[in-house]
Amino acid sequence: MPADTLSPPEDQLTRLRRYGEILSDFGRMTGESNEVDRLTQLACVQAARGIGIRHTKVLRYRPEVGDLLVVAGVGWGPGVVGHVSLGTDLASPPGQALQTRLPNVVADLPNDPEYRYSGLLRDHGIVSLLNVPVAVDGYVWGVLEVDSQEPRHFGQDDVRFLSALGHTLGLALRGRIGEQAAVGAVADAARALAQERMLRGELQHRSKNDLQLVLSLLVMQRRRLPDQEARRVFGDVLDRVAAIGVAHDQLSPDGATGLINLSDYLQALCGNLSQRREGVLVEATLESAAMPHSRAVPLGLVVNELVTNALKHAFPQGRGGVIRVEFEVAPPGEGRLWVRDDGIGMGPPRPGSSGTELVRRLVQQVGGRLERTEQAQGTGFRVTFPLVT
Repeated sequence: MPADTLSPPEDQLTRLRRYGEILSDFGRMTGESNEVDRLTQLACVQAARGIGIRHTKVLRYRPEVGDLLVVAGVGWGPGVVGHVSLGTDLASPPGQALQTRLPNVVADLPNDPEYRYSGLLRDHGIVSLLNVPVAVDGYVWGVLEVDSQEPRHFGQDDVRFLSALGHTLGLALRGRIGEQAAVGAVADAARALAQERMLRGELQHRSKNDLQLVLSLLVMQRRRLPDQEARRVFGDVLDRVAAIGVAHDQLSPDGATGLINLSDYLQALCGNLSQRREGVLVEATLESAAMPHSRAVPLGLVVNELVTNALKHAFPQGRGGVIRVEFEVAPPGEGRLWVRDDGIGMGPPRPGSSGTELVRRLVQQVGGRLERTEQAQGTGFRVTFPLVT
């Protein structure tokens, strides 16, 4: 029997009957518990019991950090639950479920070029996995995931079962988050949910949902492309759309005017980007400045492009290092944004390259100027632009 299988093979009817019993049990249990931590742990236990697997986890989306924190789990080593986080980008399997609001099945993670093999999953020998989004009041609160150490095909019955379990968890969390807003990590989740409800009217929800629909369609289209280079270019486009989506999670309290705190937006982007490459830190030092959504998004895309370029080219052959993103407000009414790395240096920008041209156009869009900065090691860029509210 495979090491990661907890039960012998069974026919479909028996499996479906068992899934129904487990969903019924979980629904009853959610009515008996008032603690969010217990609910998420129960979901992990029931997912492991239902799928017949040793590793499961619940990850909570933290928009202020731009990551997915493991808040409950079964089968993981010490120091994982409550401490380890994964990326929200499309190369992260749970990140893709979060961004697209769709279940995500990965059959062979170590050899699938679409996804990044995170240290957590590699250290535990995970090769196949299934993720489903957990939604609370139309907002994707997090992700429920099952992980297999043996190659495994997760079929439609498995997807439907885990999706139903995630949906039931979301319904249970809806009431509990509000009830326990004063308790530790639950307070963070409650504040995030309260802010979500307060800041986003129907238009914001529709805009976010539209972006998630676009992402899901683009992901499906990329998988149909036969050429690896075309898929890579398509992946860059997906990352840019996802970076725009992060802005929707950072609307300021003055939601009516669409103001965004640029510091919060860039911090979330940097938190997301820092998950993409082991050994390379993305550090952010950011002053606070509120600005319209229409100006914050181009600046976020500039940071996304420059940091992504550094991650790809500044640290070859597993080399480690640091990418620093800094923003300051300078008189009179000027913003200054730096992206610097201590890598090998990338040489002068190639005229007409798509990445360079995109950054310049984005900077022009906010009435700014882009400069290459001199430094002893690595590559640096500075963007100077007028602050307009």
